[in-house]
Amino acid sequence: MVSFNYGLASVIAVLKEAGHKVKLFIVDDYSGIRRIIKDILDFNSDVIGFSCMSNYWQYTKELSKKIKSTPALKNIPILAGGPHAIVCPSSIKESAHIDGLCIGEGEHAFLEVVNKIAQGKDFKDTSNFYFNSKEGVIKNELRMLIGDLDGLPFPDRDVFPDKVFTSYANFTLSRGCPYSCSYCCNSAFHKIFKDKGSKIRHRSVSKALEEIELFVKRYKPAVLSFDDDCFNKNPGWFKSFCSEYRERIGIPYTCNTRPELLDSESAKLLKESGCKKINIGIESGDEHLRRSVLNRNIKDEQIIRAFGYARENGLETMSFNILGFPGETRQSIRKTIDLNKRIRPDYAQVSIFYPYAGTPLGELCKEKKYLRSNKYQFTYFGEGSSVLELPGISKSDIKDAYLRFDLELCSNGNNFKKAYRMKKIKNSAHSLYRKLPLSLKNILRAIKRRRAS
Repeated sequence: MVSFNYGLASVIAVLKEAGHKVKLFIVDDYSGIRRIIKDILDFNSDVIGFSCMSNYWQYTKELSKKIKSTPALKNIPILAGGPHAIVCPSSIKESAHIDGLCIGEGEHAFLEVVNKIAQGKDFKDTSNFYFNSKEGVIKNELRMLIGDLDGLPFPDRDVFPDKVFTSYANFTLSRGCPYSCSYCCNSAFHKIFKDKGSKIRHRSVSKALEEIELFVKRYKPAVLSFDDDCFNKNPGWFKSFCSEYRERIGIPYTCNTRPELLDSESAKLLKESGCKKINIGIESGDEHLRRSVLNRNIKDEQIIRAFGYARENGLETMSFNILGFPGETRQSIRKTIDLNKRIRPDYAQVSIFYPYAGTPLGELCKEKKYLRSNKYQFTYFGEGSSVLELPGISKSDIKDAYLRFDLELCSNGNNFKKAYRMKKIKNSAHSLYRKLPLSLKNILRAIKRRRAS
């Protein structure tokens, strides 16, 4: 599934503003690599870049190897960025086919590399990058974080297919999160960028609204989504945005927050400004697990109150839940389900924990040898299988809970059993579809379009 990558779009915008030609190649499955190589050759690329998270790192290495094995591309620099490169820069040693990793924010650093390549200069002294060389890894210094987000051009959406924005019109208007959840890359970012500037930065309200207005004029969306980790983390910015958004935009939107940040006043502001749905992270319904393992010092009462404030102000809610943390048991999963039943969210998202490299929980799983394979995994959709071997709960128990989760919230008796069977069939079918070669997928898509017409 193709989705909009805000960080990548920002880097592309900076490159295009400086006069460079950029093309986005989307690899939605491994079988598409031949097509991608042909596209790269046709574009006559001088440099190739990847953006990836930890669960795509193995995939990125394999793709890079395939690209470099093409004679005409063997000398083209391949660079990778994204969360994995930042939190685990030493992984550059794992691939001779990846020339560099961007270990910080990419806009200015990537532009500098591309400028040097265009001018025929040596680029391996560029800050914010680690580079492979014959003498070993070249470790350049880390830059300061970009303090003035208004100084950046708006993220480039032109390189993405229009269909991406007709289904999901999303924005990120700030960078950074004030919290350090042990499973999240932000906990690692706080240490990495400790002395490199403010960890929380926003576009000004006027610039944020200008970007939204341009998007609305072009795509005419029915609903917008703000993907910032905690949309109301800065009270002053939040109040100003809500007031001006209502006057200048007025389109319904969704956003994210934490239970302790949603009180009666902020829920009212959200509703009055046009917020339709608020997404709130629960992650685990086991208070002890939240505190001792996840570094989320939130009481059940705070979660219950937050959903109550949302309901009182007419906001729809979605709860975010994760299963399969270290320390998870069938009892703790039961508590997560029971807490969701108490707060009665309109929607509930459940995913399987993935131990991202460089995060506290990722390192714990590595230390305890819970992670038995480095194979890349997709844990939000498909089979819903854990990549861990945990002492307190089996993989099959986690998968079973994943399949049953939302059904337990809305079904009972015979209806539940039927719904459970149907969801299991749907997940199995989805998993099978992912493994099909691209040619068969295209045939199935064509049949689906024909039926729709």
